[in-house]
Amino acid sequence: MLTSISTPDLHLLRVFVAVAEAGGFSRAQIALNVSQSTISTQMNDLETRLGMRLCRRGRAGFALTEEGHEIYQIATELLQDCQGFVARANSLRGEIAGELEIATADSLLGNEDFPLDRILSDLRDAMPDVKLHLRVMEPLEIERRILEQKLHMGIHTFPNHAPGLRYVSLFKEQQSLFCGIGHPLFEIQNPDRNEIETHDYASRSYYGGSLRPGGLKPAHEHIHSGNMDGIAAAILSGRFLGHLPAQCARPYLAAGRMKEVCPEQFSYDANFEAAFPVGVRLSRAQRILETTIDKRFHAKL
Repeated sequence: MLTSISTPDLHLLRVFVAVAEAGGFSRAQIALNVSQSTISTQMNDLETRLGMRLCRRGRAGFALTEEGHEIYQIATELLQDCQGFVARANSLRGEIAGELEIATADSLLGNEDFPLDRILSDLRDAMPDVKLHLRVMEPLEIERRILEQKLHMGIHTFPNHAPGLRYVSLFKEQQSLFCGIGHPLFEIQNPDRNEIETHDYASRSYYGGSLRPGGLKPAHEHIHSGNMDGIAAAILSGRFLGHLPAQCARPYLAAGRMKEVCPEQFSYDANFEAAFPVGVRLSRAQRILETTIDKRFHAKL
């Protein structure tokens, strides 16, 4: 029977949370930076310590047991409380420490309107002892994790605002329609809308088919991707049309492997926003994070 929580126990719980969120031992290897055999040993140690089976693994795949789901909820709350305690205790001594979880859309680094490198420099200067975790996520996952208090901020395009979050508009990013070499439209100058809409379209999985830039109504959408690399690969296959931001398409345009299709009709501006939690006590690190974003984007937070 478990009678107390020790530092090794907290480590095992962190391993379990990472495994649960990754959906299995093999997928958790990257997040934990340890081998699958080490993860298996640690999970066995935790199950022995708790006296219960937390997950099923084998040929049928990975799944949490009923007890595993309960322990996952308890463990995430405990680890968040530990992190909050450290941050608040350090703040009483005038120190800024702890961890910040930040998520963004992928492929933003080349966008001059989103100076991620300078934001990180500002945060490092202001909080040298704070550990930053940078993630790439789809918008719905960002919103869910902020509501679960697992993220402190997310930057993406949010098609629908979730209740309980605060959104601040930061910048707009132009998205243009492209086809790849080998596509029937690649050699056609100024194709008409009807011709364009007969071709297959690579859509963003997180928009759920709701986005129709320029009134585009493709006849088929046989591929969906939540990241720009997936959309770019589909376009480069010569079988799909798709929208990309300029920084993603630039090298392929220069190499003659992509072509922009009717930009005056089908280009659009994607509105990128920062999503923040509301109704929760903010640490000093979170307040500095929001202030840093405010200064960089001149947004009213």
